[in-house]
Amino acid sequence: MSTHFVIIGNGAAGYRAAKALRRADGDAQISIITEERQPFYLRRHLGDFLAGNLSLPELIFQSRNAYRRERLDLFLMTRVHEIDPAAHEVVLSAGQRVRYDRLLVATGTRAAPFDIPGTDLEGVATFDTLSQAQEVKRLVKDVRACHGVALASREAVILGEGIVGLTLTESLLALGVHVTQLVRGERLWPEMLDEHTGGLLEGLLEDAGVTLLPRTEARAILGAGGRAIGVETAAGETLRADLVAVGCRRRPAIDLVRGAGLDVRGGILVDEALRASRPDVFAAGDVAEPAGLATASPWRAGSEDFGPDDAAFCWQRAWAQGGVAAASMLDRTAEPALEAMRLRTILFGRDLAVIGRGHLPQSGGISAIELRDGPEIFRRLVFHRDRLIGAVVFGTGESVHELNRLVAEQAMRQRVAAVLELAEPQPGPDHMAATLARHCPICAAELIVRHGTAADTVIRCEVCSTDLVVRWDGQRLWLDISQP
Repeated sequence: MSTHFVIIGNGAAGYRAAKALRRADGDAQISIITEERQPFYLRRHLGDFLAGNLSLPELIFQSRNAYRRERLDLFLMTRVHEIDPAAHEVVLSAGQRVRYDRLLVATGTRAAPFDIPGTDLEGVATFDTLSQAQEVKRLVKDVRACHGVALASREAVILGEGIVGLTLTESLLALGVHVTQLVRGERLWPEMLDEHTGGLLEGLLEDAGVTLLPRTEARAILGAGGRAIGVETAAGETLRADLVAVGCRRRPAIDLVRGAGLDVRGGILVDEALRASRPDVFAAGDVAEPAGLATASPWRAGSEDFGPDDAAFCWQRAWAQGGVAAASMLDRTAEPALEAMRLRTILFGRDLAVIGRGHLPQSGGISAIELRDGPEIFRRLVFHRDRLIGAVVFGTGESVHELNRLVAEQAMRQRVAAVLELAEPQPGPDHMAATLARHCPICAAELIVRHGTAADTVIRCEVCSTDLVVRWDGQRLWLDISQP
């Protein structure tokens, strides 16, 4: 009897796994279950579709006939209600039960709920799927009148920071829509971008005509006649809006596995072979969370991908993991996908890659090297005790692939310098000329102060958690207790 592989989700991870399974096993039954209305499409190019740069046939990567030719059973517009690992069955929302031999959950991420009044109004949209992109396109272009309110959207407000909102912003600007972006804190997207890169991106947005409102949150979406007409901020200000985008932040789509006995945290916990905690169940892509991160160093690449603010949303990682999952489902050994990429995209013609913990500020054992090649190209390398744990690359695609592997391996500083052909920076008069050790004045623990550390840098003793100020006079190093 042939093996029945069931895959929930038809995104990058699910589609890649299905193709790999068919190549390896010509007799297997392979079923792909998805809530989408269309076959596999290039989700990362939804912005180009909305802006009119890609047609629908160009966006859809594979037709239904291509699935039929490869004997991949594709079930569109089909929702999974729950999985029953004990019975080896998937329960559909219509009540049918589908038995599997091996199951892959590749449901990706979903828009995080935005719990304010008015999200059910006409003109409030998410930008998560092709169907939703088509709806946004309709809202922008529809010139009919409804209760005297024109449906042509010329003012848009984006609620929530993230790659989805940024992509939507760029597309709306191309359609002649003015965009206002609400920013919760002092600067844009701090859980993903360091201060300098965030500033570069903010500059791009403002140069393109976007209105950025820092320290601003939405209290409610205002409506008239069932349609959105504006946003009320927490400060009581009213912003005019014909289109309001919500759900720009992502969460792993794990609702269907709740109650199934799988170990979950932010996502479905998996080992290096992408096996979940129940027999014959696997997970891949943005829904999968490495189980080892619970006990690993807090600076390990990926350890914050499932934090409270935002989930990783990376097409490259999902695609790589789809291949690994297929091998594991076939009981074959696969090399783990060395992917530390959290974000890889192009915004306003500029490359942007965030790898591992590239956004972390310098403090304690965290140090950073910032490399500039003119005003438009910036690279930031973040180290924890001389191991590379993150990087941000803005304005160029150069060295991104090398950095992805180096971060995934947590390569030592010397190897990073050799691979990237980095010259050792010469310290200025206010920077440490050598790596020196000093004792904490509180607990006497030995602290290493690295070459190039700037005078007056605040470091933290990891033994007693005291904040200390580095003092350097060009020849002598000492540590003072930081005064609040």
